[in-house]
Amino acid sequence: MSRMNRQIDELIADYVSCTGTELNVDVMFDINFCGFKGHFPENPILPGVVIIQVIKRMYELYTKKNYLLFEIKQAKFIEIVSADTLISFFVQFNSDKDNTNLSGKVLKSGKIISKISLVLKKY
Repeated sequence: MSRMNRQIDELIADYVSCTGTELNVDVMFDINFCGFKGHFPENPILPGVVIIQVIKRMYELYTKKNYLLFEIKQAKFIEIVSADTLISFFVQFNSDKDNTNLSGKVLKSGKIISKISLVLKKY
């Protein structure tokens, strides 16, 4: 498992909750999170790939299974996320025999700052 996944898991594993077909979790990435390194040294911002990975990991932790990211249908990043900023992830999921579709939104202070739609495949 990558360092980023380990750090993400430490932040969310015990806090992901599920209501029906929606997962949610609140996360605050501190300045020491590995995703900030090099992005950017004087003004660290959370890379969009981290938001995508959190959404994927939320579902994997919920199902206790690993999946392959097959398709990014939508990845819209409206506002940056700085270190030590609380953000809330909300992810709806539906599955068939081959694929799982995840539709996520990320909020900061109640405002949508990102919309993500992913397709996962079973290993």
